[in-house]
Amino acid sequence: HPEAAKKIIQKAISEYREVNCGPTVAVIECPDLNSIKEGIKALDDFPCVRIPFNRDENSYQPVSWQRPAAKIAMFRCAAAFQWLDRRIAQSRYAHVPLGNFGHDWLTFTVDIFLSRALRDQQQVLWVSDNGVPDLGGINSEETFFADEVQQTSLVFPGAYRKVSVEIKIHNLAVNALLKSNLVSEMEGGAFLGFEQDVNTKGSSSNDNTSFDETTGSAQAFRVLKQLIRNCLTDVLKSGNIYADSILQRLSWWLCSPCSKLHDPALHLMLHKVMQKVFALLLTDLRRLGAMIIYADFSKVVIDTGKFDLSTAKAYCESLLTAVGNSDIFELILLEPVHYWHSLLFMDQYNYAGIRATNDEISPDEVTIEPKWSIARLLPEYIQKDFIIIVAKFIFDPWKFALEKKKGSSESLEAQMVEYLREQIRSNFINMLVKKVGDIRSHMKEINVSDASRVSGQAPKGDYSLEFIQTISAVLALDQNVLQDVLVMRKNLLKYISVKEFAAEAEFLDPGPSLILPNVACSNCDAYRDLDICRDPALLTEKEWSCVDSQCGKIYDREQMENSLLQMVRQRERMYHMQDLVCSRCNQVKAAHLTEQCECAGSFRCKESGPEFLKRMEIFLDIAKRQKFKLLEECTSWILQPFSC
Repeated sequence: HPEAAKKIIQKAISEYREVNCGPTVAVIECPDLNSIKEGIKALDDFPCVRIPFNRDENSYQPVSWQRPAAKIAMFRCAAAFQWLDRRIAQSRYAHVPLGNFGHDWLTFTVDIFLSRALRDQQQVLWVSDNGVPDLGGINSEETFFADEVQQTSLVFPGAYRKVSVEIKIHNLAVNALLKSNLVSEMEGGAFLGFEQDVNTKGSSSNDNTSFDETTGSAQAFRVLKQLIRNCLTDVLKSGNIYADSILQRLSWWLCSPCSKLHDPALHLMLHKVMQKVFALLLTDLRRLGAMIIYADFSKVVIDTGKFDLSTAKAYCESLLTAVGNSDIFELILLEPVHYWHSLLFMDQYNYAGIRATNDEISPDEVTIEPKWSIARLLPEYIQKDFIIIVAKFIFDPWKFALEKKKGSSESLEAQMVEYLREQIRSNFINMLVKKVGDIRSHMKEINVSDASRVSGQAPKGDYSLEFIQTISAVLALDQNVLQDVLVMRKNLLKYISVKEFAAEAEFLDPGPSLILPNVACSNCDAYRDLDICRDPALLTEKEWSCVDSQCGKIYDREQMENSLLQMVRQRERMYHMQDLVCSRCNQVKAAHLTEQCECAGSFRCKESGPEFLKRMEIFLDIAKRQKFKLLEECTSWILQPFSC
C-alpha cells in the first residue's frame, strides 16, 4: 500500500538523518513530487533534486508485478548516481544551484545564458510561461499568435535508376546564425538590413530599412549569436559536452514553447537566414554535378549518376569535401546515411528503392523498402499486390542492368529503358489486367476499415478504378516510359468502361494535408514538419516518435497536443475574422457598408463553413486517435454549432 511504503521511507530517512550529519541531497524520481513530499515529511530537511520520470516504467501487470517493479527500482537507483554526477557538472557549467534546474536542463540553461547576456546589454526580458513573449504594450495575440514557420522542402519526383544517396545535414541552424553577416553581405546588405555589427553606433534616421515584427528582435539576434559563438569556443577549446549539446539543439530551443524566452520573431529571423544558406548549399551541390531528388533542412537526397556503388561513394566523398571547403558552410556537417541502387520517388511519404548494403550484391540478396502512403486507402489485399508490382517495376530493370554492366553507361541506360518498355507492353499489362479482373470479381463487397482513413478521405467504392489510378501514377514517375504507361492506363480504364479523360479517371492524392510545423526531437535535434494526415508512421494509434533510424525517441505528448491546440485556436480565429471577397473578381471587400462589389458581384467568405468544418474534423480525428482529451474537447466544442 502507498501509505505503508511512505511510512517505511519516512522511518529510513529519519534514521539516516540521526546517524549522518554531513551534506545530503535527496534524488527523487516519481510521477508526482508534491504527493511524495506531503507523505514523507522528512524530505523537508534536505534539498531535493528530481529526475525526469519515465512513464513507460510505470506500467505493470495486475498479477506478479513485484519482480519487474523491484528490478526497475534497483536499476534506476544504480543509474541515479551517474545522473546526479551529470547534473552537478551541468550545474557548474551553467552556474546555477543544483536544485533550481527544471525537467529540461538544456532549455533552462539556454534561457539562463541568454537572460544574463540580454541583461548585460541592458535589454528588457520578455519572459513568459505560455510560450507567447511578454512585449509590454504590443498585443501579443495579434502579432505573435502563430509560430508556424514552414520548413522549406524541394521534391523532384521520378525514377532514379542509378545510385542515390541520402545525406543528413547537421548544424544548419548554428551555421546560419554565425554566418548571418556573411549571408547579408552576399545579398548586398538588403537581406538582413537591420543586422549590423554589435559595435555599430546607431544609424541615420533617414535609413529606409523595412520594418516588420522581426526587426524588434535584431538586438536579441545579435546577443544570441554571441552566446552561440561562446559555446562553440567552449567546444573547440575544452571539448565541453554541454556546450556541444546546446549547439546541436539550438533549433529545438528556438521553436520550443517551453522556453521562458520563446520568441517566434527570433525564430523567424533565423529561419530566413537558414533558408538562404540552405539554398546556397543546394546550388553548390548542383554546381558540382549532383541531381537533387529531395531536400529539406534535415536531409538531402541526391542522384550520383553512377551505376557502380563504390564509384558513387567515392564521388559522394569528394562532393562533400568540396562543399565543406566553402567558408559559408564551414560549420555544416554532411553525413551520408543511406544508399540506394535504384529509387522510385514521388515524395517523402511515397517512395521505394533497392537499399545498398555493400559494394557487391547479388539479385538474391536484394531488399526493396516500400513506403507508399497513397496505397493506405486501398484494401489490404490490394495493397500487397500494389507493392509487389511496384517492386517488380524497380527490380527488373536493375537486374537487367546488373547483367549487362560491361557496356558503357549511355548504352546501358538505353538498353535498360528499351527492356522496361518491352516489359510494360507484355508482362505488366497482362499482370495488371488479371489483377483488375480479380478485384472486380472478388472485392466488390469489401469494406475498408475506418481506421485506415482520416476525416476527409471518403472511400470511392470502385477499388479497381482506385487501383488503376494509383498504380498508373506511380509507374508514370519514370519519364522514359511515360508514353507506354499512359497507353497501358488507357487500356486498363477501357477494360472497366471508364473513358481515358473522364474526371473520375484522374488521379488525385486522396488524403488531406495537415502540417504540424517546427517539430524538433529533444534527443537527436532532428528538425522537421510533421504531416499528420499523410505520414504513415503518424496514422496509427501508436505514440509519435522521431523518424531518425538512430533515435526513435517518443515526442513529448503534452507539447504535441499544445501545438495542435494553438493551431485550432488560430484557425478558428482566422475563420471568424476572415475577409469577404467578391465571387466574380475575387477582390477583397474594402467598403464595409456596400452590399455588392463595384463589378456587381456578390460577396462571399474566403473560407466557407464546410471547408472550416472539414479542417476541424481532421483535428478531432487526430485527437481521438492519439487520445488527446483537451484537443478533443476543444474541437468538439467548436463543431457544436455546425452539428445543430
